[in-house]
Formats: sequence, structure tokens, C-alpha cells
Amino acid sequence: MTIQNLKPTKVWEYFYEICQIPHVSYDLDKITSYLEKTFITLGYTPIVDKAQNILVRKPATKGYEKLPTVMLQGHSDMVGAKDPSSPHDFKKDPIKIKIVDGWIKADNTTLGADNGIAVAMILAIFADKNLKHGPIEALITANEETGMDGIKEFNVKQLQSKYMINLDNENDEEICIGCPGNIDVTAELPFKRDSQIKPNTTNLRIFLSGGVGGHSGQTIGEKRINAIKKIFDLLNFLNAKYGVQLINIEKSGVVKNVIPFECGCNINVNKKQIPDIKKLITNWLTVLKQEYSLEKDLIVSITPSTIKDKPMTKKDSDRIIGVYGGVFNGVSTFNWKYNVPETSSNIGLIDTKKDTVWSLFMVRSSYDLAQRRIANRITQLFKGVGGNAQEIAFVAGWLPKDNKLADIYQTFYKKVFKKDARQVLINGGVEPAYVLAQRPEMLGISIGPLMHDVHSKNERLSIESTQKVYEVLTKFLPTLK
Repeated sequence: MTIQNLKPTKVWEYFYEICQIPHVSYDLDKITSYLEKTFITLGYTPIVDKAQNILVRKPATKGYEKLPTVMLQGHSDMVGAKDPSSPHDFKKDPIKIKIVDGWIKADNTTLGADNGIAVAMILAIFADKNLKHGPIEALITANEETGMDGIKEFNVKQLQSKYMINLDNENDEEICIGCPGNIDVTAELPFKRDSQIKPNTTNLRIFLSGGVGGHSGQTIGEKRINAIKKIFDLLNFLNAKYGVQLINIEKSGVVKNVIPFECGCNINVNKKQIPDIKKLITNWLTVLKQEYSLEKDLIVSITPSTIKDKPMTKKDSDRIIGVYGGVFNGVSTFNWKYNVPETSSNIGLIDTKKDTVWSLFMVRSSYDLAQRRIANRITQLFKGVGGNAQEIAFVAGWLPKDNKLADIYQTFYKKVFKKDARQVLINGGVEPAYVLAQRPEMLGISIGPLMHDVHSKNERLSIESTQKVYEVLTKFLPTLK
């Protein structure tokens, strides 16, 4: 069976076409052109702004003109993550799709169901002239995965909708009524290098790989290692016992909202200590795997380093190892009412520049004050040791509240499927957080089909759940008052 044989046919046809077009964040010219042409071919007039957001309207079916306008919303970009062994080039290669036991998967890469399946559903709804519904606005935003950069450039005031249905949730039995906002923090620590290499020392490369990775919001509460943080944990152990010196941290991480699954560093060590260092690392990895049971493929390689740079001074090496080992990462607070991490931070990217170690953190919380608290903790830590850190982006949190739209969708879902859908707070950001902050008179929810391991090579999309979401959505639209 191929994906084109699945039902509903139009949804899967459009999803397949989307997968043939490279569309990672900030490489959207081709997907934007495809979407614009597709809407025009279907008889609509899409409005494309400078940020490549697309707004298009579908008139109400005859007899449904008095229903309130509903906005269907998703984003056109995807996260490009892959297995290190994969030759896939996200800038030019199509996503290779396969069907495995009721799931749609890719070949050792992200699938892009986040959020390509939402875009496919929107296209299918606009293509179907027989559907009954009131006025519809569709908003397909650009560069959501980079911190909602597209929607920030969109003029929210032009929206006509009373209701917003975002299609970026990842479980059909959930109705998202709140999510965190986010603050991005960049940080730098300067360093100097020794003028010469110490006698009886040599350079080693340590490379931690095979981590599960995943979405830094939705999976932050699971025991998945952040490889950048764990490399520094290891360096702290090595430094405390053997006084190693850092040469560099290799460029690591995919994007800020992906948990890094591999990281490497180069260090200068005493030659006589190499056997003991290797033994410590081997024991450390054994314990790490016991602690993090999801991380079954985790490995650490220890090889001679080919890097020619001299080590950082001992003072600067100690400072960098200590700060990155101690900086906050992971879950800070947990919302017990909704059983979800509430406030968290992820160090997503790191690199060694000419004379600084640079990094990027993504802080999340439904509460803006909590975001500020964690972001401030990070910035003050770096500034306190002679570094520099600053906030470069902010999105307000979307707090749960009484929500008529969620209530009527919940009732309708139970009527169709004879089971409950839960109203939930999630820990991944969705764009109602931004839109509803600008338009508080609107009501919004986020729904979507079941997905697992988004933002990782193991991303997969449930076929049955996709069918359910499209069915309930198309039946729900004409009932909205």
C-alpha cells in the first residue's frame, strides 16, 4: 500500500506532495510557491506577506453564511533532524515516506508531519466543494519552528475569525487550551589559549552520540539526555579528577527546540592518565544508560584528536566547563493539575568561535514571570563570570481558562467517537499563544492527530488518528454557532 491509497484521499495526496518539497525553516520559497499556486488552482486568492505567511479565505457554503468565521491554522516549515549516517539533504531531497504498522514514518529523518499534515488537511478542506461550513480563514504561517518568527511578522488585526482552530497538537484525544510561551537566550563566554602545549600531554576527542533527541517542549519531561549538557557533566568529572583542559566544544545541536542527541569536544590531557580517563568514561556511560533507560543506543567514542588549536588556559577552561555544567537545563516546575511540565529550558545549540563559546537556550513557560525568572538566571550566571548573555525573542504564554470552543468541541468529539477528549495544557508552543495574546476576544483550541517523537529521526504519524481528526473537524465546522 502507498500513501496515496489511504483515506481521506485528498489529505494524503497533499501530504505526499508536501513531503516532496524541501521546507525546513527559512528555506520556504518552494513550499510557499507550491501552496500559493495550489490555492489559486483551487479558485482562491491567497495573500502572501513578506514573511511568507499565507492567508486565504473560503466563503461559506450556501445556507451557512450566518455562522461565525473560523480560522484553521498550521505552519509550513519543518524541523530537519536525521540520523548522523543518513545522506539526506534537507535543502534538496524529498522526505522518503514509508508505512509501518499503521504509522507513517520517514527514512532516518524527521517526517515533517509537524506540521505538514495540518497544511494537507487545510488544502483538502479548501479543495472539497461539497463540505458544509461557515466562512473559513486559513492561516499557514512560516518559520514557526524557529520561535514563531513568521506569525510575529503577520498583521493579526486583519483576521476576521471568532474562533481559531490550530492543527498543531499531537494527540487526537487531547484539546489543547494552553501552552508555554518562550524566551530565547544567547550566551557567550570568552576565552584565551595557552601559548604552548604542556609537555607530556596529548589531545583527545570525546564524542557522545546515539541519543534519542526529540521535541524540547513535548518530550522535555521524559528522561532524554541533552547531549550538550551531558558532555559538560562528563567534563566536570574528568576535570575534578585529572585537571583536563578544554580545546573546544564542537558545533552541536539541530535547532533550539530540539533536544541535542550528540555532542563532541576536544581536550588536552596528561598522557599517563589516558587509561584511567578511558576507564572513568566507560563507567560513566554504564551508569548513564542505567539512569536513562530510553537511551539504549548511547555511545561515547574516545579517539586521538586531530585538532591543531592549543588548549584554552586552565582558568578559562575551568570557567567554561563549570558554567555549562551548572547552567539550568530541563524541567523547572510541573503543573500537577494538567500533569505536564510547566516551565523548562533547553540548551539547543553550541559552538566554539574564534575566542568565545557561543550557545542558544530556549526557555518555556505558560507563565511569563516564570519564563523571565529562568531566562534571568541564565543571563546572570554568564554575566557573573565575565560572559555575555541576552534575551533575543519573547512569546507570551497561553494560560488555560474557561473556553466555550473547547467545551463544544469536546462534546462533539464524544458524540462522534463515543469517548472523551481531554482538555489539556501542553509544554510545546503553538501559535494560538501569540494570536490570542493580540486578539483576546477570540477563542482558540489546538487539535491534531497522534504523533510520536517529533523533531527526531523516529517521528511517526498515526494513519487512523489522522483519519479521525479530519472526520471530526469537517463534521464539526458546520455546527459552530
